[in-house]
Amino acid sequence: IRCQVQLYFLIMSKIIANILFGIVWVISLLPMPFLYLFADIIWLLMYICPPLRYRKKIVQNNLALSFPEKDRKWLHRTERRFYYQFLCQIMEGLKTVSASKRWVHRHMEFIGYDDIRKELLKGRSVIGYLGHMGNWELIPSMMHFFEDLDGFQGCQVYHKLENPVMEHFMLRLRSKYGTRSIPMEQIMRRLLEFRSAGNTFLVGMIADQVPLWWNTHYWTQFMNRKTPVFTGSERLARKLDTQVWYFHITRKRRGYYKCDFQLMYDHTKELPEFAVTEKYMRLLEDNIKENPEIWLWTHNRWKRNYEEYHQWLMQHQNADRPRN
Repeated sequence: IRCQVQLYFLIMSKIIANILFGIVWVISLLPMPFLYLFADIIWLLMYICPPLRYRKKIVQNNLALSFPEKDRKWLHRTERRFYYQFLCQIMEGLKTVSASKRWVHRHMEFIGYDDIRKELLKGRSVIGYLGHMGNWELIPSMMHFFEDLDGFQGCQVYHKLENPVMEHFMLRLRSKYGTRSIPMEQIMRRLLEFRSAGNTFLVGMIADQVPLWWNTHYWTQFMNRKTPVFTGSERLARKLDTQVWYFHITRKRRGYYKCDFQLMYDHTKELPEFAVTEKYMRLLEDNIKENPEIWLWTHNRWKRNYEEYHQWLMQHQNADRPRN
């Protein structure tokens, strides 16, 4: 009976997700000027009524502590620009549901993908680091440049969502560009399977979120604060000795972005531990300082501090911790 109930909820979740996808697809047919008009109206309402600003206190605190040298005027201006970018990005995300390949590539310019293509043709696999910069959801569209390669697989790592409806909706949306979305806990096994089959792969890793206590293995100075960081991506790169690239994302103007592929390391197996992670955090920090309004400031990135971690470590010093 329990299995039948689980199967029922799984089927219903997929049905609801498909209905939701259909509704969003219809909305996405609207021209971008109309969608941006909605963003403009919502942005004005947010500043007429401040409580409408999503995670306002977190955004303001993150900006103030990340840029202590900036004056109040600069912080307020950056906050306004961030919320406007955030709303525009939501509308752009809606549009991508029905957008053509031509539309996507017009709005996200890729610089340097030929260098990655050359490495894939040589049989090398690639891990790409990026942050929640600009419209990061357009980055998987780069797989169109490699879809003609034999034995190639584009992948992206994700955290499973608690809501099964949103899980199915997100997976369907992200499969648009031919990439496989692989849960974090399965990624090592799947990549080893790809390699054993003689396939090459390109994996995108967004590693600028906050890890859980038991997944915290490294701290670094980031945006003026001591910050815990994910190290699972580095362990993957070192074990598989892949090339590692940073995807440097900037905004040219509203709705138009550029992704510049920057080689971090050609070989990773013999590097000192955490060297890849540290370089990623330095590149991401420079990227944020260059375009502060396009990073995801609503994320509570610094909700865990080193003092609390030290206390937790003392209480769990004999416990086995997963290294994800």
